[in-house]
Amino acid sequence: MKWELHAHTAQSSHCGCVDAEDVVAEHARAGYGGIVITDHFEPGNVECFPGDAVERVRAWLHGYERAKAAGDRLGVRVLFGLEARLPDSDNDYLIYGASPRFVLENPQLYRLDLAALHALCRRYGALLVQAHPNRGGKEACHPADPALLDGVEVYNGNPRHDNHNDWTLAFAEAHPHLIRTAGSDYHQLEDIARGGVVADADCGAALLECLRGGRFERIES
Repeated sequence: MKWELHAHTAQSSHCGCVDAEDVVAEHARAGYGGIVITDHFEPGNVECFPGDAVERVRAWLHGYERAKAAGDRLGVRVLFGLEARLPDSDNDYLIYGASPRFVLENPQLYRLDLAALHALCRRYGALLVQAHPNRGGKEACHPADPALLDGVEVYNGNPRHDNHNDWTLAFAEAHPHLIRTAGSDYHQLEDIARGGVVADADCGAALLECLRGGRFERIES
């Protein structure tokens, strides 16, 4: 099954330009059987919603919830994920294998440092994968401490950024324990089917198992 591992909705990511229902429909048309919704989890996206910390997170979850409902109608597996940004840099971190409880119980996890986020992911049984570690060259994102990562996105298909995917692949090869993922980084209609993985997985638990075991092929369009 083809899985998109990096997709954003207009409901929960300010940079997202496609409504959640259309995100799912477009991926279904492109032959993807599964999508992980990874809306940005950072103050600029979460704290714009009204209410206390938990109420803001409940509102932020609407992108995933609408995508999940659309997936149920269309026969597409839609999983919860997130792309967190921490206070110390412009690095972004994709989290797989968590449920909405992860953010509801930790509504300000974007205030943690990487070591604390890594420990939190371990506690919840989730994977911590650095997104586009070399985006923008050495003046923007940079590879984090590999000891605090489960993987890196060695292929990011977003066409509007210089991701230096070759640098990231070299980084991963130097640290063989890292899972090497791929994703489209879907924000706009033009981003469809630019990345992802093919895995023998039809649910979240099976996908996580495939990622942990390296039993997948990357889609690098």
